Amino acid sequence: MEVFVELIDSLYRSLLWFSIVFISLMLFIVLVRALLGPRFTDRIVAIDVICSLSALMIVLFSYLFDDAGLLDVALVYAMVGFLSVVVLSKSYQLPYHDRVSSKAKNPTLIHLADEDEEEIYG
Repeated sequence: MEVFVELIDSLYRSLLWFSIVFISLMLFIVLVRALLGPRFTDRIVAIDVICSLSALMIVLFSYLFDDAGLLDVALVYAMVGFLSVVVLSKSYQLPYHDRVSSKAKNPTLIHLADEDEEEIYG
């Protein structure tokens, strides 16, 4: 019976290592998405996914190395990642909010701004 438990444990650990390798591959793919864009919102979402996957990876390392202190690190990292996404979203929203409010004040700007958006976004 003990041999069976050891076999399950070794299979479980290899599955966790495979998960870490898979998450690393996904981190690389999301990093490419963050660098290439094409829009700012794509980059913000990619940064959020990178933070979440990194926190998950730290949790897996915590289990594999039997170190409960890494769970605190993962929790703080996830909170800092969330706050960074909120700050980036707010900094992106401010110029957009100014542009929308200036469109409402001057109707001719609405037409010009719509043409600019069509050139940028197709």
